[in-house]
Amino acid sequence: MTQIWLTSRFAILAVFFVTGLSACSLLERRHSGAQQESSYQAAYRPTTKYALEAREELGLSGKFLNAYDQQRLNERIYLKELEALLGTTAEKAQYYQIRSSLNNDRERIQFLLLGSREAKARWITTRGLNRQDTHPEEIANVIENSDLTLGMSESAVRESWGDPDLIEVAGNKVYGYERWRYKRTVSGNDGYQRELRSVYFEGGRVVGWETDDL
Repeated sequence: MTQIWLTSRFAILAVFFVTGLSACSLLERRHSGAQQESSYQAAYRPTTKYALEAREELGLSGKFLNAYDQQRLNERIYLKELEALLGTTAEKAQYYQIRSSLNNDRERIQFLLLGSREAKARWITTRGLNRQDTHPEEIANVIENSDLTLGMSESAVRESWGDPDLIEVAGNKVYGYERWRYKRTVSGNDGYQRELRSVYFEGGRVVGWETDDL
């Protein structure tokens, strides 16, 4: 079943995407620190709850993984577990406003393991990652429910749904015509199903979205 939320401008934009797209790749920067290694390993206890979703996000389709890919998978699973524990809008906003500025999954895990918002705020300040992004109360409520609404900014969508798996740009980037794609595994009446979610932006604001079964 396909669920679609459309506006007239979104319909035009969707056609525009069909005619020509240029993919933007998401780059991961790597970082390691011997001093942080011991505290990271001490708290690192991943489960398999998010294994399928993490595999899809990392593009790990093989049954057997080498040591490097297995470590990447374990880190992504553990990260998703910690992100799920963020209980309030303020906690989510604090994290997702800097999430894309953190070097990799390991650094995101280390940040989330800091515990209190005050400790995290000090960490953000010492690294110069402070941002002034704020959202109206109605947008904050949408983010709290992991939902979308028309007019949301790109940063608000990241806070609600996280980083997209793929960002596509239509036409001249200056016009802000983008499509963000998310692959998700969700539970339903027939068990777990895979979904492809597409969010359409114009000028950096949400103008529509759609969900398709894979």
